[in-house]
Amino acid sequence: MKQWFLAAIAALSCWASAQLPLDKPVLTVNGESISGAEYYRRMEFLTGVGRMINGRFLDAAPGFLTMQRLLDERLLLQIAKEKSVAPTKPEIDALLKERLDEDPKFLENLARVGIPKEDVEYQISLEIAEFKLVTMGINVTDQEVEKFYNDNPALFTTPKMFKLSVISVRDEAAKAQVDAQLGAGRAFAEVAKDLSVDASRLNNGLLGSLPANALSDLVIKELEKTKIGSATAWIKGEINWVKFKIEDITPERKQALDPPTRTATRRKLMMDRGRVRNNLDQWMREARQKAKVTVNQPQFERSVKQYLGQGGS
Repeated sequence: MKQWFLAAIAALSCWASAQLPLDKPVLTVNGESISGAEYYRRMEFLTGVGRMINGRFLDAAPGFLTMQRLLDERLLLQIAKEKSVAPTKPEIDALLKERLDEDPKFLENLARVGIPKEDVEYQISLEIAEFKLVTMGINVTDQEVEKFYNDNPALFTTPKMFKLSVISVRDEAAKAQVDAQLGAGRAFAEVAKDLSVDASRLNNGLLGSLPANALSDLVIKELEKTKIGSATAWIKGEINWVKFKIEDITPERKQALDPPTRTATRRKLMMDRGRVRNNLDQWMREARQKAKVTVNQPQFERSVKQYLGQGGS
C-alpha cells in the first residue's frame, strides 16, 4: 500500500509546482520567450508518453492520462462513500503521523518540490479508501499476525549487506597494472577511476551496498576471506576480471515484531485476503460504465468515453 502512495506522490511532484500564468514566460532561449500557454499545451500533448498495457507500450497524451487518473480517483472516493468506508479525518491524520514518525522531514521534503500538505493528505485519503474497500469484512487477529511472522522469517530478515567498490579489467596486463599501483600504495578509488572498465569508475569504483543473496557463491567466498577496508583477490567473471574492496559490512538482522511491523503485517494479510473476497477492479469498471461524465475538452472526449466503456468509437 505504501508503494502505491509513493508512486502517486512521485507522479504528483512532476506537476505540483508548475502552476504558472499562461501569459508569463516559462523559458527564455537566446532572447526568445516560451509562454506558459505553449508550455501547458505541449505538456498536454507531449509525444512519446504513454503507459504499459499487457506488456506493450502505448502512446497516450499526458492530458488524457491526467484526466483518466483524476476520474478514477473521484470514482474511488465515491465508491468508498457509497459503501460507508470513506476515509475520515482522524484516519488521514493517523496515517500522516505514521509517515512523519518514519521520516520527520516527510512533509518538508515534499514541500520543497512544490507538494503542499493538502495534496499529501489527498493522496493519503486515496490510499485509505483503496485499503478499506479491498479489506471490507476482513479481520486479522494478533495470533494470525504472529503465526505469519514466525512462518516467514525470510520476509522479516534483512540479509547481510556488503558495501563494495570494484575494479574491473579485461586482461592479464591490466590486472598487473592495477596490482602494481595498489601495491605502491595508491588508493583503490583512484585506481578504479583510472583503470576500471566498469561504469562505477565514474563514482570512483563505488558500487554501494549489495545484499549477500544478490552475489554469486564465488564472490561471497572471496568476500568472506577479506577484511573490511581490504581488497579481494582477482575473481574471473563471465567477461572481465574483477577485484572488490569491502568498504563496510552490515550483519544479517531479523526485524522485531514491534508495533509498526505488526501493523504492516496485519495490513498485508488483510489486503491479500481482501483481494480474493472484494473485487475492487470490478466495482471500478461498473462505476465507470455508470458514471455521468462531461468532457469539456473535445479532443479528449472520444478517449475518455472509450475508457469509461461508454462507446465513443
